[in-house]
Amino acid sequence: MFSIRHPRLAIAGAACSFLLLTACGGSGSSSGPATGEPPPDLSDLDLSSAEYCDLTVTARCLYPFPNNYFTKADAATPTGLRVNFQRQAMPIAQPVAIDANPYAPTGVHTTEATPVDPAEWNRNDGFSPGAMIQTWTGNVDLEASGAVTIDDLSKAMDTDAPVLLLDAETGERQLIWVEMDANASSTEGRALLIRPARNLLEGRTYIVALRNLVDDQGEALEASALFKAYRDGQDTGEPVLEARRESMNTLFASLESHGIARRDLIQAWTFTVASQKNLTERLLHIRDQAFANLGGGAPAFTIDQVGTDIEGKPRSGLSRGITGTFEVPNFLNKTGGVPGASFNYSGSNAPDALPEQWNGDDTLTARFRCQVPDSTVQDFSDPDSPVTPARPALYGHGLFGEGPGGEFRSGNVRAMQTEHNILFCATDWIGMAQEDFIAGVIHHILADISLLPRQLDRSQQGLLNAMFLAELLRHPDGFASDPAFHHGPDNTLIYDPTEVFYDGNSQGGILGGALIATAPNLHRGVLGVPGSNYSLLLRRYGPFNERFGVILNQAYPNELDRSLVLGLMQMLWDRAENNGYLSHLAGRSLPGTPTGKRVLLHPALGDHLVTTWSAEIMARTIGAAMHEPTARLGEHPDTVPYVDIERIQQYPYHGHALMVWDSGAHDPDSGHGTPYAPLTNTGPSAGEDPHESPRNTVSARQQKSAFLEQFGSVIDVCGESPCYTDDYTGLSRD
Repeated sequence: MFSIRHPRLAIAGAACSFLLLTACGGSGSSSGPATGEPPPDLSDLDLSSAEYCDLTVTARCLYPFPNNYFTKADAATPTGLRVNFQRQAMPIAQPVAIDANPYAPTGVHTTEATPVDPAEWNRNDGFSPGAMIQTWTGNVDLEASGAVTIDDLSKAMDTDAPVLLLDAETGERQLIWVEMDANASSTEGRALLIRPARNLLEGRTYIVALRNLVDDQGEALEASALFKAYRDGQDTGEPVLEARRESMNTLFASLESHGIARRDLIQAWTFTVASQKNLTERLLHIRDQAFANLGGGAPAFTIDQVGTDIEGKPRSGLSRGITGTFEVPNFLNKTGGVPGASFNYSGSNAPDALPEQWNGDDTLTARFRCQVPDSTVQDFSDPDSPVTPARPALYGHGLFGEGPGGEFRSGNVRAMQTEHNILFCATDWIGMAQEDFIAGVIHHILADISLLPRQLDRSQQGLLNAMFLAELLRHPDGFASDPAFHHGPDNTLIYDPTEVFYDGNSQGGILGGALIATAPNLHRGVLGVPGSNYSLLLRRYGPFNERFGVILNQAYPNELDRSLVLGLMQMLWDRAENNGYLSHLAGRSLPGTPTGKRVLLHPALGDHLVTTWSAEIMARTIGAAMHEPTARLGEHPDTVPYVDIERIQQYPYHGHALMVWDSGAHDPDSGHGTPYAPLTNTGPSAGEDPHESPRNTVSARQQKSAFLEQFGSVIDVCGESPCYTDDYTGLSRD
């Protein structure tokens, strides 16, 4: 079955499906209402671009986006489609000149104007389940039009809602919000953005419809000349345009069957979400190949150092540090999987090719560090110091951090260990680790997004590395076989390998859900200040412009292109972050993956770095319930807070859960506290950043500990009030 696409790409004799809006006609393929109007004036259209540009919106070639017009039929994919971006349609990266600075250690200098190479995107059989839907409408006033906004999602279901996202098969309206790109400096560069507030279903087709929008003078917006010609049955006189009419009539008929009047439409189009197979198959393939190579054994590892940390002594709260390396099959195209490598497809350009181990046997040497709290063994130098076996867990570090260092050795991590007797082990999130930052990989990607696989493929290899580290904690021939993890006259193992848990923060909360959803040896994890969907997160990341935008904006000076670039990148990012895997935490396990996965979300209200809006989307998508009350009554900026998120009715609670941690109101005199996040797609900057507050809160750590048990649950640590962090000031909000 095939969704709307360019008719020249249709497969002859393909079976028609009205609900999937095919280009092969059927009921609803009438010519539309006759108007008696003269032929439309289409003289400003470049008909030579009609094969790769949707000319119903001419502001930018790939608008509206995502869009099944940019696909072709492919019976070999689960959706029956293949993305078919043409190089002529892609944004063009302009030369960049950025000298070395703290945010770009190597600097970035490019000299050629380079169109985005669509090859990697054309492996996809659809678009992102958290698609950054975008188009251009000119001078539109969303408030006067009555469009649904981020602070009142319930309006998405209003009968007369002017912006709609519908399931093409069922007609069910999707929960969305609509916003104008607040980062643009002019109407010409300001995209209209439509955001799903719950991720869309894999493999399903959706209809976007815009109707009855008005400008800032209250005047109704007009459809483009070409869209109006399709809508009103006006013959364009151009065969390349008329070839699409049947499929457009099918779209209009489908909308009318769901109560959306054809005459009211300003824009309408469809897109199909990529299939489960397409989103996840690369990571699952390297996982399955790597674990098969183990043959039931443990990964190979070495211990490099045991014992001291600072001036001959362990850090406070710790009694031993253990560092070393372990070997993982390398599926990247450089020996050792060094920064800048991407997947090795063994020379195949086939869109369905899967990564293969480099040279058939190459391995990547990953670093690890394990930290033993003094609650496990008080003093390793005393052979009679008793052993209280710890719970083992992986720790997931933040953006461009290090697993064996930095944040992993911080006080809040050690407090979690000592208070709750947890043995943490960590490795680098390669692809988004310090070594990728220092090598300049990330910065060169921002200057030309064709290079994005150098990050996201390494990130998938990094997820595999984390699974191997978990296996070393679980397997009897892993760490349990080494003297560094034993103590006392009875050679007691210092941790209980029955189950390995996960606790990650920030970047560790953005990648951690993908890890939990795919790991064969992890079932339960805490995602601290978590996020999903980089295209949403980056624009709402406080320091975006100084850290990333300075390069991206120079490479893509057209403001509509900047928005489009983020949407394009999300299509690939889905393979390596939470956004592509959330539906598999909602009770539908991936192939070869154990069932019964559970996660606890700990976002920070008003977070400057990882927006809380993202955690809400995650909660809706995975079916997480939240603590009530979460916001002080009458003070939350949302007209209807936390739409479609269930409340926890009784503790202990045994499902996925969302706990929003509040660090208190912003006091402009002292600077303490945190305002609510902006409603626009911009990053917060006022007040204190609460990004690290949840993990620094004793009660939050108590809740995490109760959850990170073999048969753990969510306990109530907040009572009848919202969940306040330990730095809460108690000031009222203004």
